[in-house]
Amino acid sequence: MDEINHLQFEYLLQLSSAYWKSQVLFTAIELDIFTTIGNKHLAAEELAHSINANAKATEKILDALVSLDLLVKQEKLYQNSPISNYYLIKGKPFYQGDAIHHFNNIAENWTMLSQTVKTGEAVVLKDLPEDVDPHDLKDFITAMHNIASVKSHDICATIPLKNPRNMLDIAGGPGTYSIEFVKKYPELQAVIFDLKHVTKLTHDFIQAAGLQERIKVQAGNCLEDDFGTNCYDTILVSNLLHIYNPENNITILDKCWKALQNEGTLIIHEFVLDETKTHPQFAALFSLNMLIGTQEGASYSETEYRSWLKTVGCNKITRTDLQSNSSLIIGKK
Repeated sequence: MDEINHLQFEYLLQLSSAYWKSQVLFTAIELDIFTTIGNKHLAAEELAHSINANAKATEKILDALVSLDLLVKQEKLYQNSPISNYYLIKGKPFYQGDAIHHFNNIAENWTMLSQTVKTGEAVVLKDLPEDVDPHDLKDFITAMHNIASVKSHDICATIPLKNPRNMLDIAGGPGTYSIEFVKKYPELQAVIFDLKHVTKLTHDFIQAAGLQERIKVQAGNCLEDDFGTNCYDTILVSNLLHIYNPENNITILDKCWKALQNEGTLIIHEFVLDETKTHPQFAALFSLNMLIGTQEGASYSETEYRSWLKTVGCNKITRTDLQSNSSLIIGKK
């Protein structure tokens, strides 16, 4: 008999049970455990009373959260760990609870992966964007704001723009990236372009930031509508191209290139695969997420992004990896 490789065996068990960890986090967010604890040290019984839950069951999930480094336990009292204190308490600037809730929302879609692989077709796709439930749309846009609140700082710190004045944010959603760019560059004016039912929500985020005078919203469809000619010195296309096939992406980038002024900067922000399309792991898994939930979406490689940019006339292309799990493909005109 061959010698058992216990590390391989353990890896398979951990992989098979990985959703246990996710579900503990999802439940903790749903029950507001981190926000309820806040800066306090609470016993399981106290917390259970606050969240209207069973005391014994609450203690078990709290202990599980400690095992995941999301809580700290001292004797019988629980407190938030540094990561939870920073990211998981409502009202904090980099709160990620809505993003985590989004991953919980799409978890059921992943149970249909077998059917999607067999048919090659998304089984959870709405026929039209307008078919999305308004509550679900608000959840999604708020989730994107959570994630962008962190990513936007990384992007702004990574790209040193020279006195930008006019920025177009394609499919900008909550406008979080535009908000951060406008805060960094005092002379910058931004336009957020997105679908009509999304832009209704965008206004709320702009107003909350107090930037109504410097950020405008334009409703439209990126495949059907033009972005203008020679209008912007900076164009951001963040987390959009993974929704579409290569032909549509070339169409979008061609419109961006026409709208970009000479010496302007076109920024693509995406999860970029290597040439084998197997790494980074998140990008490879995200490609499956697009298979499940879009008509023709996928993660793409750097070579593909460069090819599309060259097709529309861009030859000055660089790549920068962010501190998190995404990258920037930057084209200069």
